[in-house]
Amino acid sequence: MTDAPKEKPRRVTDLPLPPEVRQRFQQLQVSRRFTRDPEVVRRILVRVPNWVGDAVMSLPVLAGLQRLFPLAGFTVLAAPRVAPLFATQPGVTEIIRYPSGRGKWQVLWEQRGRFDVALALPNSMESALGLWLVGVPSRVGYNTDARRLFLKEAVSGSEALAGLHTVFYLLGLLKALGGVATFTPPTLYLEPEEEAMGAQVLSEAGLPGQGPWVGLSPGAAYGPAKRWEPARFAALGRELVREFGARLVLLGADDERPVADEVTEQLQVPVVDLVGRTSLRQALGVMSQLHLLVTNDSGLMHAAAALSVPLVALFGSTDPVATGPFTSRATVIHHPQPCSPCFKRTCETGYPCLTAISVDEVAAAARAWLQEGS
Repeated sequence: MTDAPKEKPRRVTDLPLPPEVRQRFQQLQVSRRFTRDPEVVRRILVRVPNWVGDAVMSLPVLAGLQRLFPLAGFTVLAAPRVAPLFATQPGVTEIIRYPSGRGKWQVLWEQRGRFDVALALPNSMESALGLWLVGVPSRVGYNTDARRLFLKEAVSGSEALAGLHTVFYLLGLLKALGGVATFTPPTLYLEPEEEAMGAQVLSEAGLPGQGPWVGLSPGAAYGPAKRWEPARFAALGRELVREFGARLVLLGADDERPVADEVTEQLQVPVVDLVGRTSLRQALGVMSQLHLLVTNDSGLMHAAAALSVPLVALFGSTDPVATGPFTSRATVIHHPQPCSPCFKRTCETGYPCLTAISVDEVAAAARAWLQEGS
């Protein structure tokens, strides 16, 4: 017998833009006015970011496009690592996997003439060049990195958005197509079968007790400057088992295996180790069943936030103002140093921003969420 899928709290799906964001958006300028009737726009191509966290933060753009073009279908052009995120997103009718290497140019050429509007969400030259190669008549992107030649509706003035969350930075592109007054926070949608499978994976793991399911995500693809020490993750896990009878789940990608092994060796308590052993969609299903996730600044952090999973998010070299979890159900722990945010992958001075985060501090934040859930 499997555990029933955990009931999730309802989310607000439509919010007004904060006044400061509206004011900043007014400073953006568009090179060409978009004059097409929204009702005749039927095919929109969106080149999404290449990393899981950035891709999750781009979801409000898709929701905004749905409001602007209610009759259109959306094709997502995505790197294989992030493509599964969009499988069940409203309005997405097609996902094109964008390979690395020379094969990507063939993929782009094969799409010529198919789309009415396209957006390049990454700021790279390659993403703008790709839309030009596809031959889309309306090509939207920020006017950065000398991309103006390949864009039709180029948005200038992005420096006015400095200090805003990345969600709002990406939403600013919609000014080229009519703008937005409201927005939908990043929200991931799962099929009931995926949630049930997540519950089944945990139920069949055989951990004793009925305590809350607590996920630990000790990795981060960016590098050590975003990773809290494995020994501290282990100490935290032991404390949550002692106090709440927590059932622990390790989550992460295959290349985070060494960090996960360090945590497992030092935990000295049973744990469901799923690091590198699930697909991205399977990981989402499992996360949807968690009562709490304790995580570094990572793609899984953003995915969990978009699933309304309570979070304790630990920040080192990066900036939680720009890339923190976009949810009210998160506690962000960050001890900025004089050099913060440095955005470095490694640190020559011993990672003081991370070592300043104590086990007791994280345990207190976790305790608050678990007590609320109980």
